[in-house]
Amino acid sequence: MDTKSLQSLLSDPSHYAKAFKVFCARSAKFRVYSDWVDGVFSEAVVGKLQATMDGREELRVLGVGSGSGEMDCAMLEKLKRRFPRINNRVVEPSRELLGKYKALAQSKAHELQSVECDFRQQTLEQYEKAGDATKFHFISAVHCMYHLHDYDSSLEYLYNCLIPGGAILVIHMSENTGLSRYRTRFPCLQPSDHNYSTSADIRSSLDRRGIPFTQHPYPVRLDITKCFDQASEEGGLLLDFLTFHVNFRETAPEDLQRSVIECFGGSDCSERKNDAIYLIIDWDAIVISKPKH
Repeated sequence: MDTKSLQSLLSDPSHYAKAFKVFCARSAKFRVYSDWVDGVFSEAVVGKLQATMDGREELRVLGVGSGSGEMDCAMLEKLKRRFPRINNRVVEPSRELLGKYKALAQSKAHELQSVECDFRQQTLEQYEKAGDATKFHFISAVHCMYHLHDYDSSLEYLYNCLIPGGAILVIHMSENTGLSRYRTRFPCLQPSDHNYSTSADIRSSLDRRGIPFTQHPYPVRLDITKCFDQASEEGGLLLDFLTFHVNFRETAPEDLQRSVIECFGGSDCSERKNDAIYLIIDWDAIVISKPKH
């Protein structure tokens, strides 16, 4: 199929932000994160760190691709209850998202009291190249591995940034989702600046290196009903985010659009409830542990 006319969503930050906003609203993304932090995170990460650390020492945290900071701040609030002093370094390449993170942190100054933030507007590759030798107790990489040119070597780098007894949290799309099945069927739509890895690829990378981890699945559904309404602007933006192309409806060949919509609506990719269609976008939380010597 001819896809030469398609423009990667990452090449237009403003359009990406609009499409991402629709995705967040339709998937209740931040409520899902909050529920997960309240439940699994406290046990799988906070409890693990508390068991290996002296609670009086400063906890060093690294957030990779932290976006606008909602997930980071929720995790920091949980960590702060067990660790009174936290140094939080954030590596995020988007100036716009980093600005939103700073504003959110300021608005939560009371909840994040004694959390010192160090913001770096960089990609992980740029941060690694700068050669900072700081080691961390906890590293988070929430839905950011898709944007790395080589997630396999980046995982190894992050593991090397961890102190013994520390933990890394990687949240990544499961291999058993409607979105991953769509991506398998349409490799022609994979942009060169975005990889379509799944949690199975992350686990394989860790297994190959003999790095211990635990996996915690989390079911998530995305309301894509408006994608089937050609007149819906919101549906068009959501389709742009899912295909990762700008103005997909206006620029993709009609037969390709039809095939993509049929794929999203198929029973192996989505669920139907009443008059709504929900795309299966489950994710896995992988907690990587570095043993104490």
